[in-house]
Amino acid sequence: MPQNSAVYAVSRIRSRERTLFNRDAVKRLAASSAKEALRMLIDANYGAMPDASILDTDAMIESELERTYELVREVTTKPSLTDIFFLASDITNLKLYIKLRITGSKETPAVARGGVYEPAELKRMVENGDYKELPGAIADAMADIEADIAADRVDPAMISVKLDQSYIDHAISSGDAFIQAYFKATADFDNLIALARLSALNAPVERLKKLLLSGGDIPKELIIKHYLSPREQLSRELPAGQFKEQLKKGLEEYALSSNAMALERARDNALMRFASRGKNEIDTIAPVIGFLLAKRQEAKVIRLIMTALRNGLSEEVINERTRVLYGE
Repeated sequence: MPQNSAVYAVSRIRSRERTLFNRDAVKRLAASSAKEALRMLIDANYGAMPDASILDTDAMIESELERTYELVREVTTKPSLTDIFFLASDITNLKLYIKLRITGSKETPAVARGGVYEPAELKRMVENGDYKELPGAIADAMADIEADIAADRVDPAMISVKLDQSYIDHAISSGDAFIQAYFKATADFDNLIALARLSALNAPVERLKKLLLSGGDIPKELIIKHYLSPREQLSRELPAGQFKEQLKKGLEEYALSSNAMALERARDNALMRFASRGKNEIDTIAPVIGFLLAKRQEAKVIRLIMTALRNGLSEEVINERTRVLYGE
């Protein structure tokens, strides 16, 4: 049940912030064995699964995220804003269910948790082609996808693009300055990641034109213009807007590595640092949203480390792939 007191919300969040893994704890995890890392997670009550085994790592992460979602829903004073971040799981599940319907697959998929809607609700919507319960922009995107299916012009990649675009449009329409900046940056980074991935495949520029998202600060026309430019030139020509320096740094790292993962890491780090700015506010929703994003970033890092340890990857490789944590 949402609360009416931002001060109460922040005080509850502050108490849980102490459980976040800091950089030193992450380094200790990365430097240990998989068995030792599991013990560290259990000792920290991560996921509240004291009898977990190595095979339960993903379940521990999901359990910890569920605890986070319950807390955020309990203390938020602006559920319409916190729900925007929960919708990320719903977008993932809509993509999954519509693609399963198109292919006729009968498999039972692993769905994303923590959405505004129960996965079963979304499955029913997709089965019935009825999306009136969804936010307007997302409902419109699903109607557009249904029209494509009816006309036999299905492009799986375009399903993802249309839903991602509707999510960005819905978020930006909130009117909240933080959310608008966050999702504008998301659009810019995701467009650059699309450029990098398609470039690696030597895909034609016409494909890039279809996959670019609107809403960012970098004009799509500029990205298209420089699709075939040398990688070293991109950091000089493309960055723009509030995240200009972070975009530039990401493109510089991409030029050195020739790998889209450099841009993915730059995106996650830039957004986490941006979310950390409101960490010390006491009478706004910012610390609540920041904590939610912090726990998701933490989960991503812990999943990466545990997967790497199980597969015998070196500490150096792990450190190269980890992300910035909340407040860094």
